[in-house]
Amino acid sequence: MLELASSLLKAFQAADNDAIDRVHQRLPQVKYGARAEAADFPLSISEAQTVIARENGAQSWGELRLRIKLQEHDYGDALEQFKQLVYAKDAEKLDELLTAQPALKSTLDDPHFWFGSTALIIVKEHIDVVDVLLKHGADINARSQWWAGDFHILEVTSAEAARQLIERGAQITAHAAAEQGWLDWLKEAFAQDPAIINQRGGDGKTPLHYARDPSVMDWLLARGADLEARDLDHASTPLQWMLGERNLDAAREFVKRGAQVDIFAAVMLGEQALVERALAAHPEAIRARVNQPGYGLAPPADGSHQYVYTFNAAGLSPHQAALECGHTDIFDALIKRSPPDVQLLAYCAAGDREAAEAIAAADPQILPQLPEGDRRQLIHAAWTGKADAVNLMAALGFDLHIRDDDLMTPLHAAAFHGFADVISVLLTADDKPPLDWLNGYGGTPLGTCMYGRQHSWRAEGDFPASIKLLVEAGSEVNVDWLPTGDAEVDAALRAGIETP
Repeated sequence: MLELASSLLKAFQAADNDAIDRVHQRLPQVKYGARAEAADFPLSISEAQTVIARENGAQSWGELRLRIKLQEHDYGDALEQFKQLVYAKDAEKLDELLTAQPALKSTLDDPHFWFGSTALIIVKEHIDVVDVLLKHGADINARSQWWAGDFHILEVTSAEAARQLIERGAQITAHAAAEQGWLDWLKEAFAQDPAIINQRGGDGKTPLHYARDPSVMDWLLARGADLEARDLDHASTPLQWMLGERNLDAAREFVKRGAQVDIFAAVMLGEQALVERALAAHPEAIRARVNQPGYGLAPPADGSHQYVYTFNAAGLSPHQAALECGHTDIFDALIKRSPPDVQLLAYCAAGDREAAEAIAAADPQILPQLPEGDRRQLIHAAWTGKADAVNLMAALGFDLHIRDDDLMTPLHAAAFHGFADVISVLLTADDKPPLDWLNGYGGTPLGTCMYGRQHSWRAEGDFPASIKLLVEAGSEVNVDWLPTGDAEVDAALRAGIETP
């Protein structure tokens, strides 16, 4: 496989058109831009490996290598047991398994876990589990294997866990030192290698992305740290990362040091003067949406922009961000600066029926003329559990069957998180709900709901009620789903099977 990456690199450097096309289509750093920009990209061997991995259905080179390894080494059911015990942080049973299955020792440092993580990285805050893995031969300094940059066990780690991990042999990195505020270590490391200042770590972040202590920020900046550096996975600056972590104090320190304040940063910080400054510099920001084309300060990214994780959804407008943060004064100020179509969507998000209906009545063509990205806001409202907004948008005539890039309809979106109130609104408003439509993953709304029951991260979902609503509406039940282990869910599913 390495030969394939080397061949691609050579062809790309020789300006081969096919190689350029492959890189443009697959490499996250360039696929959102123009082909001409991709052709000028300084491709490295690791980035060529990412292209090869993506062409073979893997997210990263490490994932592809692991797939090949598992074809050559059959660990049987023991491997899945190992992964489940690691996720469960069960030290005692993990020790028993590794003792009984010594063959697993050869895969302890492989990227079996999310984002190419090793077992030790997953359990790093649980020192009893760390000790079990070390006892059986795990390497405490083995990094994750992720396309955008590998994480070390000390990165994104609590101070107490970091102390204990170092006692067990973990080697300090520039990113961990910046995160923990270990300025003396940074000074010594810089004397040996000045390149640490903008060195890429996990997700392609620089040490400044980790800095929370103003003294560390100042030291890094004085030595050439890039205040506007964007990580590779989420295309986000140090300021945006701090806002993503809801660390407003650190974010304000970056602002004091001259960080560029985008409209979402201004809104989250709750400062009207910053909002006005952001709009004056970038008037188009009034139409900005997180992780969507058109606003370069919060651009699309392969792993989604950091603000997506801040709000648990992509596609938010500054107005919606203001509502999420409880800054009604800023919402009102943004409304005054907005054209009617932007106002309409903002009022829908706020559930303000009177204001939305007034705009729609004043211009009957305003809704049909909305671009598809704006009409997809109905999917966003369903995905985020905004029943009032969904109800209002349905009443205004938004397309209840509109799909996103993953072929998710609003009904699929609500079903994934088990938002029964949203599902009820959609079913009531729709004479022919898309109960048998398949999303891009092959799931009907009910199938999506069953999947979301296991994988949704939203705690407010009511999956028994959601499943009951979808079954009663006529969704087809897959008998293989039974039993689920939940009596209420099983009863709802069986009702669908028993109904003639």
